[in-house]
Amino acid sequence: MAVPVQQQQFFTQTLPNGLQVLAQRMPDMESVAVAFYVRTGSRDEADPAIWGVSHFLEHMVFKGTAKRTGDDITLAFNHMGAEFNAYTSFEETVYHARVLADQLPNAIDLLADMMRPRLDGEDFARERDVILEEITRGEDQPTQVAARQFYQTYFTGTNLGHDVIGTRESIQNMTIEQMRAYFGRRYAADNIILAVAGNLEWPQVLELAQKSTADWGKGEVGRPADHFTPQPVTRLMHRDLQAQHILFGYPFPAQESKDYYAAIMASDILGDGSGSRLYWNITHKGLAEAAMSSFSPFNGLGMHFFYISAAPDAAQDVLNLVREELKSIEADGVHEDELARAKAKLIGHTVLDGESTMRRMMNLPNSWLIDGRLKTLEEDIADIEAVTVEDVNRVYQQWPSDGKTVLLTMGPRDDVK
Repeated sequence: MAVPVQQQQFFTQTLPNGLQVLAQRMPDMESVAVAFYVRTGSRDEADPAIWGVSHFLEHMVFKGTAKRTGDDITLAFNHMGAEFNAYTSFEETVYHARVLADQLPNAIDLLADMMRPRLDGEDFARERDVILEEITRGEDQPTQVAARQFYQTYFTGTNLGHDVIGTRESIQNMTIEQMRAYFGRRYAADNIILAVAGNLEWPQVLELAQKSTADWGKGEVGRPADHFTPQPVTRLMHRDLQAQHILFGYPFPAQESKDYYAAIMASDILGDGSGSRLYWNITHKGLAEAAMSSFSPFNGLGMHFFYISAAPDAAQDVLNLVREELKSIEADGVHEDELARAKAKLIGHTVLDGESTMRRMMNLPNSWLIDGRLKTLEEDIADIEAVTVEDVNRVYQQWPSDGKTVLLTMGPRDDVK
């Protein structure tokens, strides 16, 4: 598939304090996107007493620093005309903004200041109530409850086995001293990446990074990524709902695997939201509201995840159909035309993302951590194009579902297996 050549320039530098700076120059853009990518998330909360501290800390970063109040932070972003936000996941916490190119110095200065929050006790007490209310709202969303319970079941006994938001007990009992200790360990310069993409000049980015983070110290880097194999189990949750929600998964390649792209396409061919086998054979026929699969990669491990939503009286039949499609693709493999369509969709998404400074900026840390280098759009496309039918079939052969599947079902039926 022919793709217009885009001129891309990459820059990397590790500062004396260990902060990694990554940049992509996109001179035809008017905007620039910048983020501090902290390599920490709920997976790094080994102590149950601090479950949810990464997400809680994300909230606290917006409450003020030694130089700015929380209102000052919001007003400063507004004065820049910035789009800004943050998120916390299992493995990272990211603070990002997109501004016009001339506002880059202000954006880096503000975000860098936010990375050293004051962590005030009174702010902590107030924000605790916000988090507890967020937990309460989530308990009213069946799909959220099902997803959280599934991940807890699948990853039982690991740091991935608790929810990003934490528990009511952990948030209620957590202290500001525990948060400060966690911050001191995990928000160290050598555990953070500064990523910038858009209309920028590298010397300026480097100067701004050095100036705004010069007093940051080193600390705890990365995490142990131990091997993990889930114990097969079926968990039934009785709830008076209009639909039966079914989630199941089994091990798949890790995010660092050479089969990363093959695993994406393996799952897309089977269960992408449109054009996949599950789409044409189940949801397109009106047999279920949803029947899809996705590849969930993590540091050191991965999972092939499935989600089904169907009328309760049809749930067992739909689950059987999904399993039949999975067994069929494991036994007989995929076809060339299916792989061609999967490649076209993935390349299309990659090219469209390449036109966004925000998406390109977000891709820099992922490329650096997974591939050990920054990849051009053309290199990403070449890696996708290089995947063969044999590669996809090898993924299914080396990562079979038999004997390793964790299943959770939630709804009015207690007999779905």
